[in-house]
Amino acid sequence: MDVIAYSLIGFLLGLAVFVVYFFKKRGMAKLHESVTVENRLLKEEIQRAQQLENSLREELRQSDAERVQKATLNEELNKKLEDKLLEQEQAAKLMHEKFENLANKILEQKSNKFTEKNKENIQTLLEPLDKDIRNFRKKIEEMHEKDITQHASLKEFLKNLQITQDKLSQEANNLTNALKGDAKKQGDWGEFILERTLEASGLEKGVEFSMQQSFDRKRPDAIIHLPDNKSIIVDSKVSLTAYERFISSDNEETKRQSIKDHLISVKKHVDELSKKDYSSIDQVNSPDFVILFIPIEPAFGLALKEDRGLYQYAFDRKIVLVTSTTLMATIKTVANLWKLEKQNKNANDIAQRAGLLYDKFVGFIKNLEEIGDSLQKAKSAHEKAIRKISEGPGNLIGQVTKLQKLGVRTEKDAISNFSQKKQLEDFD
Repeated sequence: MDVIAYSLIGFLLGLAVFVVYFFKKRGMAKLHESVTVENRLLKEEIQRAQQLENSLREELRQSDAERVQKATLNEELNKKLEDKLLEQEQAAKLMHEKFENLANKILEQKSNKFTEKNKENIQTLLEPLDKDIRNFRKKIEEMHEKDITQHASLKEFLKNLQITQDKLSQEANNLTNALKGDAKKQGDWGEFILERTLEASGLEKGVEFSMQQSFDRKRPDAIIHLPDNKSIIVDSKVSLTAYERFISSDNEETKRQSIKDHLISVKKHVDELSKKDYSSIDQVNSPDFVILFIPIEPAFGLALKEDRGLYQYAFDRKIVLVTSTTLMATIKTVANLWKLEKQNKNANDIAQRAGLLYDKFVGFIKNLEEIGDSLQKAKSAHEKAIRKISEGPGNLIGQVTKLQKLGVRTEKDAISNFSQKKQLEDFD
């Protein structure tokens, strides 16, 4: 029983080993077959990849060759284009020279055909035009020189303005002691300084300004004349008493009171001048205000420092406050207005002459056109006459030539020369 059992167990173990070996061998066969197929597929892929690489290398080689060929062709085309452009440029230059020579030749031929009489007529027409142009140029040069002179004089005036002002102020201070307390002397001195300032500004007395001119009961110190019959009235006022007291005193209280008294004096002058109403004088065409001239600039500066509204106070009463400096600047403006008026007059004269010059030029062009028309008509009439005697059946030259051939004795033979000349003209 035990032997049979052991035998059966041995048989089963052997059978199991056989089964395992059988299935293992069968699996290895399938695996080998699968690996073989994959190797074959991989080899095919490698072959295709090598073929693709070879194809790409060939295409790259062909592309490089084409690129080199195109670069060479492009270089050749550029060289041909440059040569062509050079040839065209040379041809254009040659054509330009030929055209210029031909034009000069034609112009010379046409110019030689003008008769001496036509040249004289043109010269006669050009002489007045040339004369007017020279006069016009001379006027322009004169105006330019005047402008340069005026700019130089204005620069010199500005340079000397401060010197003049300092001198006037110093003289005013020197006269303070001599004039204090005497209102009449102060007024006369103010008028003197005003007149001197006007003259120093470049105005001519009796022409561009007048002094102490009476109108009924009104007599302003100065009247400045402007272009277009207009004027500006200037009146001088001097306030010295309180100002002198302010300068000479060392007491602060006295100084403060002197400043107040000085301001009151200046405003009093403004009020008195406003009441005189000089701007209403019928004989004087002036603006609706009067200039009040204060010759001592430090005195005016002291009053203005005390009351900043002094300018407005005066302006409300149709009074404009000025000192030597501001008056000279104002008068210089007036002087420039006079110069500008003279320049405008010269400009009008130049414009008138320019109009005459233009009319002359238009007339000259018209005469040239008439000469051209006359020459054209003469040429047409000449050609018409030539055709009448040399063309058509029974023309005059043909008849005369036949008479000569028939034996008519002549001493001159102008017909043959005329015929040759006519043939040459027809050929041209």
